[in-house]
Amino acid sequence: MGSVITLTVFRRTVRASAWALLLVDLFLLVVWAASGAGSFWPIWVWLPTGLAVASAWWATAAPSRYTKQAGEAALVSLFLIGVWAAGRRGSFWPVWPIAVLALLFGLQAIGRREKSEARVEELTQSRAGAVEAAETQLRRIERDLHDGAQARLVALGMNIGMAEQQLDKDPAKAHEHLAEARAAATAALQELRDLARGIHPPILADRGLEAAIGALAAHAGVPVSIDVELGERPPEPVETAAYFVAAEGLANALKHAQASRIDIDVHEREHAIVVRVLDDGRGGAAEDEGGLLGLRQRVEALDGSLRIASPDGGPTVIEAVLPCAR
Repeated sequence: MGSVITLTVFRRTVRASAWALLLVDLFLLVVWAASGAGSFWPIWVWLPTGLAVASAWWATAAPSRYTKQAGEAALVSLFLIGVWAAGRRGSFWPVWPIAVLALLFGLQAIGRREKSEARVEELTQSRAGAVEAAETQLRRIERDLHDGAQARLVALGMNIGMAEQQLDKDPAKAHEHLAEARAAATAALQELRDLARGIHPPILADRGLEAAIGALAAHAGVPVSIDVELGERPPEPVETAAYFVAAEGLANALKHAQASRIDIDVHEREHAIVVRVLDDGRGGAAEDEGGLLGLRQRVEALDGSLRIASPDGGPTVIEAVLPCAR
């Protein structure tokens, strides 16, 4: 709203200035005519004032930065041609500055095109990485279901079947099979909950990022310092990615780095969410394989960046910057 008001005020100022300069130009025309005409010297005032007014108007009317620069170059070229025409003419010297302007504009257009192509390639790679990360996660879920909950549910069915067979012959044995079935059901339920937590933990949706990271830290077994400072909840994709950065950093510190202390910091920085995980472990984290590779793909899919510093001997720092346009 403030930018719209500022633009409106600027346009009104430009219109007022244009009318004021027009009155000045007419006054100079009257002075020139009253002084006996002769050489038309008001042109030397008209040219720069015309350039100033046209430039100010084009600054508000141009639809994009590119067309704004093109229009400014055209206005300067017309100004130079006007100076040449108002002077003694002769050799058409404006061709040289106009040629330089055209060269600079062309080089800028080439640079903009190369930058756009590089950006397209970067986005293509990040999207491909996101697809690969999703496929990897699906394969992991399939493997976890097959090796974990599915196997336990099969054992559950077998135990219930054997309990049915033993119910009349050997009630004590039947009760033993039922107890094993109950334990298998409890274990399967826990594995399914853990699997669901790895996809999108309910606590994250219900209570936000700080509570979700706190739940992770509660089961860490080592001191974990958490500092989350966010003005408001970020969009869901960003919040989910931030959670998994913290989760993977925590898991890496516990499983591989053998850390005795972990610090997790989440804060805002220039329209982005920054997640930083620091541990005092032995370092040497493999950046381009396993969980950290999937984490990088997840972050880059949101046009974010992931920095990992893990020298041998530690400490390890994992920092993700996630753009967060609200």
